[in-house]
Amino acid sequence: MQVLENWHPQGVTVYMDDKRFVKCVLTDCKLIYGGGDVTWENTQFVNCQLTFDGAAQRTVAYLQNFGLMKPPVTNATPSAQPNSGVN
Repeated sequence: MQVLENWHPQGVTVYMDDKRFVKCVLTDCKLIYGGGDVTWENTQFVNCQLTFDGAAQRTVAYLQNFGLMKPPVTNATPSAQPNSGVN
């Protein structure tokens, strides 16, 4: 597992699988999760977009088909509040 420590990317695409984030702040990033292992400690995600790929995308579709997970809501205008503080 790749360890990223004190990393502060902005506006980049980050593949989350097989990574450990320690004391990082990701801002305006596109996060892609495919179903692999990922951990984070003392890490913040500020105004990031989460996208599911591969096995994770199929799992989300499966859960939505059974009504166990709601489909994402798409807005015509972006929200003014950032998504932050995920630990």
